[in-house]
Amino acid sequence: MSWRPAIPALSLLCVLASACGGSTQSFEEPDPPVGQPVLPDLMPAPPIDVQMTNQAGRWHISFSSILVNVGDGDFVLRAKRDGGDWRVEQLIPYSTSGSAVMPTRTSLVWGGDGHNHWHVKRVAINRLVRLDRKGRVDIRSARIDSKIGFCFYDHTRILKSGPEKAVYPHETCGKEDDTVIGMGLSSGWNDTYQFVLPGQSIDVSGLSDGKYRLLAEADESAWFREVTRDNNVTWVDFELTTKNELRFAEVVDVGPEPA
Repeated sequence: MSWRPAIPALSLLCVLASACGGSTQSFEEPDPPVGQPVLPDLMPAPPIDVQMTNQAGRWHISFSSILVNVGDGDFVLRAKRDGGDWRVEQLIPYSTSGSAVMPTRTSLVWGGDGHNHWHVKRVAINRLVRLDRKGRVDIRSARIDSKIGFCFYDHTRILKSGPEKAVYPHETCGKEDDTVIGMGLSSGWNDTYQFVLPGQSIDVSGLSDGKYRLLAEADESAWFREVTRDNNVTWVDFELTTKNELRFAEVVDVGPEPA
């Protein structure tokens, strides 16, 4: 059985919409939680659109990042500030009614990816590591992407557990001068950042040809409550080759997929 959060989505979106217009109105408090928590579960999908790109004379492995909510509960954040740092809270829906409000240690950062809105800082991290002849990972060789973060919203429904139509739009990620914002990811939906956006690549200049693994990890710092952390890492393996001064990446294996 798939629980749906008891928090009224329409009412929440109305509040979020007012925040996006630069209003100083605080989010309405949810009803007290009754029943059992219905947790979200963030899981990265294996990076897609993996390809070599030449950026200012340097070779990069570029890719699209995807985070999926495979839990039964929606992943919902709200944030407030009073001229200082953001205070970010997670709203945990309950099976009967209401939601629990959980403070988090995460922070928000503005823009940085061609999207003029707020992002959860470094909630998804990609690492490139070499594979030895036995397929073992050398984590000491890791190179890390420069993506600043995610603004969560319903991009594509990929699992049957979620609503048929998007609940959380990208507009709720806010404007630069907002003092209250919110964002969410419905159960069964994903959020995708395309390979053409800034930060969606890792510099491979100087790396020799061979097999590499591109690891994708969600919520490395364990900022949020979710069903499990056992599915927070996945990957793609690819063969890096050079021919006539051009570099190529051929995907040869793929890690766990959201289900």
